[in-house]
Amino acid sequence: MLNWLKKESKILAASLCIGVLFAFGVAAYTYVYSVTTQRDIAQNVIRFHVMAHSDCAYEQELKYHVRTEILEGFTFMAEADITATRESLREMLPSLQSHAENAVRNAGFPHGVSAAMTNVFFPTTFYGSMAFPPGNYEAVQIIIGDGAGQNWWCLMFPPLCYVDMTATEEGRAHLSETVGEAGFQLLTHQEDSSPELIVRFRVVEWWQNLRQPDPPPPYNPDNQQHIARR
Repeated sequence: MLNWLKKESKILAASLCIGVLFAFGVAAYTYVYSVTTQRDIAQNVIRFHVMAHSDCAYEQELKYHVRTEILEGFTFMAEADITATRESLREMLPSLQSHAENAVRNAGFPHGVSAAMTNVFFPTTFYGSMAFPPGNYEAVQIIIGDGAGQNWWCLMFPPLCYVDMTATEEGRAHLSETVGEAGFQLLTHQEDSSPELIVRFRVVEWWQNLRQPDPPPPYNPDNQQHIARR
């Protein structure tokens, strides 16, 4: 009886070790897949990000006003590659900031405005029928005032910045060429509802959200100085 118990305990211990090693292997594989997939997408796009001063209705209206003024006032043409586009956008930053400042002033607000090329964490975000997984992305960021409100975004590279958040077939083709077939399938997984692609997207989403940096404290109107529209 004692020998049988020893034998069974060894089998149980071996089974547990195999199970733990398998679990670690699956976790390591999905983690590497998540990081690699999100990075491959992020390295081939530049986002445009407009952050409102707060979530007050009139501040959100101002955000959309600034967005529209910039998209209508500038022509964002894609360069030959992302490196050339990045340099072109860096050169445009002073003009973008000045244009946004004028839009804010003309709307009757005294907020400061900043414009910068930055790397920032985005949650899962949607562009029409496309879903971009969470993670760090390079972005041209326009911050109005405290930048504590809900934001608006689009893609500057490939050029898919449209007010109505729709993508032309030409733009979709450019995006597909830029991020590759696998990346584009993941971005458009909602369009064919493929169970395999949905699982892949959820894996990337889960791991990237675990890696998300601590969010800033939530906006509290009692601790902010409201700016009324004049």
